[in-house]
Amino acid sequence: MDDVKDLEKKATTQATTLKAKVDALQVTDQASYDLANQINKEAYDAKKAFHVWFDPIDEASKLQRKTTIAQGKAIDDPFDYIIQTTGTRSAKWMREQQAEAARKQREADDLARKKAEDKQLEEAEMLSSLGMDEAAEAALVAEPVIQRTVVEAPAKAAGTVLRDYYSAEVTDLKALVKAVAAGEVPLDAIMANMPYLNGKARLEKGSMKVPGVVAVVDTKQGRRG
Repeated sequence: MDDVKDLEKKATTQATTLKAKVDALQVTDQASYDLANQINKEAYDAKKAFHVWFDPIDEASKLQRKTTIAQGKAIDDPFDYIIQTTGTRSAKWMREQQAEAARKQREADDLARKKAEDKQLEEAEMLSSLGMDEAAEAALVAEPVIQRTVVEAPAKAAGTVLRDYYSAEVTDLKALVKAVAAGEVPLDAIMANMPYLNGKARLEKGSMKVPGVVAVVDTKQGRRG
């Protein structure tokens, strides 16, 4: 373990030193070009030496982490499935029942109002038959007294809450693109397929022709093997 710490410290010191040299370096002539390549080789060799001893440690750590994740996933997955499935099915049924209760409530309210209005009309007609025209008129224009019946929806389970989650689904990409082109929808609504465009640029290089896109060349100097 002490040897590993020493190697890590040495690599860190070397990387920090070389980075400081690079930050102060501008390649403007043959001498600075040669210095840049000297630093480049030192960094290349140092990185290669670092990974000789670090990679086995890294792989062992990744393997252990992978095993740990798999152990947790083996438990979490069935629980998550149960939670999500029962939650979704219960929410669907509850929403349907709430909608049905709301529909029945509207029907009950309409019926209650009709009964109140019919009763009001009967009272007005009775008053009119008795020659009490002003009272009959007042009875007609008065707000009807409605005996409202409350329709109960099923009770939600204790500790639960219904949440609505919204997401978008593109059903006609061409229509969306046309709307963006017409300025009806912001450009943010669509995104360029960069994996496709980058692949096309690598394949066609400077001959690539796509409206609104250019092939960008980034030249770098590397090392053989």
